Amino acid sequence: MARMELFIALRYLRGKRKIGFISWITYISAAGVCLGSFVLVVALSVANGFEKEVRDRIIGTQAHAKILQYYAAPITRPDSLIKIIRKNPHVLGAAPYISYKGVIEHQQVQEGIMIMAAYQKLEGTVTDVDKAISFGEFKLDSTISEKERRYPGIVIGIGLADKMGIRQGAEVVLMTMIPGDSSDSEPSTKMMRFTVSGVFETGMYEFDLNLVYISIESAKALLNMNGVEGIQIKTDDLFRAGAIAAQVRDDLGGYPYRSVDWQAQNKSLFQWMKLERLVIFLVISLIMVVAAFNIISSLIMMILEKKREIGILMSMGTTPGSIMRVFMLNGIVIGFIGATIGTLMGVALCYIQYRWRFIPLPGDIYFINTLPVLIRTFDVVVIYISANLICWLATLYPAWTASTMLPAESIRYE
Repeated sequence: MARMELFIALRYLRGKRKIGFISWITYISAAGVCLGSFVLVVALSVANGFEKEVRDRIIGTQAHAKILQYYAAPITRPDSLIKIIRKNPHVLGAAPYISYKGVIEHQQVQEGIMIMAAYQKLEGTVTDVDKAISFGEFKLDSTISEKERRYPGIVIGIGLADKMGIRQGAEVVLMTMIPGDSSDSEPSTKMMRFTVSGVFETGMYEFDLNLVYISIESAKALLNMNGVEGIQIKTDDLFRAGAIAAQVRDDLGGYPYRSVDWQAQNKSLFQWMKLERLVIFLVISLIMVVAAFNIISSLIMMILEKKREIGILMSMGTTPGSIMRVFMLNGIVIGFIGATIGTLMGVALCYIQYRWRFIPLPGDIYFINTLPVLIRTFDVVVIYISANLICWLATLYPAWTASTMLPAESIRYE
């Protein structure tokens, strides 16, 4: 019985005789499902690619997680804590840091910046900033300037360097506001001169424009700080960084220590990216919904064309359920063909772009030179199932209408 139903359904798809253009509507419906599946696979893969590129650049500049104290209290014995942290089997590296807002001045031009203080030898174990140097070197020790004077080294982002006209060897001044010793005392301004030893480029506009690196010793002198702000951690699994950091916090005895991972630090950004992917899926799915309406209209017209044949089949003992399955199979076949071809084409195009990167992007606008793609099996499976499901749902009403026809009235139809 199932073979007969499939045989009749495939014959009906050809749409002969009186209303031959039904077959064209069928082809258009299949093409709509194919186009929707194809565009969805490509769009979500591109969104995944951009998300990965942004994530890699954030992780390259920020550590996977951080250990801090509550109430912004400084950590006065970071070396002993680092020894305990490194005993965790999931920790690949640990390094102290200090971050603070300040102002940089060069040739009477000033810009607000974020100061990041680090140990030069340990920073490479938790971030990749030392590998992102475009000019000079990642050197935070004393450096001779172009004026033959020796000052502590500073590494700045390429966006800031271009904006202020700063190059390797230039002398710059960092200024910070230091809170007073008591609530009644006014904050004081501290200044310190540095030599630009290197310029980095992470590809992230905010980092390249606002971030500068100095040594821990220079930051302590500049901020009148006894200790460090926290300890950065690099883990063996960045997606489990929060859980690993929580384990590290427990190894340190819990309170007054707390942990924060890269996902929590950039929560709004990645939440926005997830929302963007959802919007892309919903909007482009409308292409398949339009194709589903085409399927409904083509099935209704097909039922009108085949009304007499339906009556003959029912008079020969074919059950209403079989009639319903015949027309449901029409939509299922359309969905299967369209979704299969569209999904395979989308995956093929994304693989070709991933392998050979033939679609370029303007490097002066975006932080990458080629269109990034990342194919996720889950996305492909969801798209394929959704396309078939939409087509199946589109068949229910027309198929049910065909199954409720009376044989006598159907046979009398001319």
